[in-house]
Amino acid sequence: MFFTKHMTSTCTDMTTAATGAFDLVIPGDNILLGTAADVTELALGPNVSLLDDTTVQPTTAGLFVTSSGSTISKKEPSNLCYVDSARGRYIPQVGDLVLGTVVGQFGEYYRVTLNEYSPDVILNIYAFPNASKKNRPRLQVRELIYARVAATEKSVDAELSCIDPTTGKDGGFGVLNGGYCFNVSGAYARFLLFSPDAPVLKKMVEKLQFEIAIGVNGKVWINSESPRSTMLCVYIISESQKWKQSEISANIDKLVKKFKSL
Repeated sequence: MFFTKHMTSTCTDMTTAATGAFDLVIPGDNILLGTAADVTELALGPNVSLLDDTTVQPTTAGLFVTSSGSTISKKEPSNLCYVDSARGRYIPQVGDLVLGTVVGQFGEYYRVTLNEYSPDVILNIYAFPNASKKNRPRLQVRELIYARVAATEKSVDAELSCIDPTTGKDGGFGVLNGGYCFNVSGAYARFLLFSPDAPVLKKMVEKLQFEIAIGVNGKVWINSESPRSTMLCVYIISESQKWKQSEISANIDKLVKKFKSL
């Protein structure tokens, strides 16, 4: 899912021209993750690049966030660090998990759109587990896929893959059948994807049965046991962007109760 490097698990300091710990970071800031003596696996999410074994650098301005959802000033242990930026449009980066719609085919490639205002990307017809000329998915226009950004080069279309690089299997990637795909803010999509204990998803699991796929391009796919249940899940996630964390549990209980009474 992410580029992984043996590094420290606790973000302890950030060194810039003026030394100190800050939430807001900009390109050029050097974020010190600790010493090389105490190392564990740390995943680097979007908008950060690796300088050496103990330091990363933001590639865009935004909030430096840990996998627990807290910022660097909290100084809490984390297995994931990334910069959350409110960009105007999504720009593919290697390792990103995305939801896309097939819009055409040329030669051995499918053309896929990730967002209304972003350039199309490509998906090789063999970028599926065990794919061959005789045995490969035949994707149709308007089909929805869940994929990983495999390559990005200047002046060349970004390329997707539906193969998990760690296992060589599908890893949940591929065509998504049924369900409903909708948009959320890019920042909220990243929060849902990168936070293992996102309150809204944690509460929904207690109350509802559903499948979900989240793309950092601001798209979410939900499939539940019935169309009505699916739309309830869509409504909860869409509206939860506006809720305070303290309101999430009560609001979901209220919506589920109302849904069951219909």
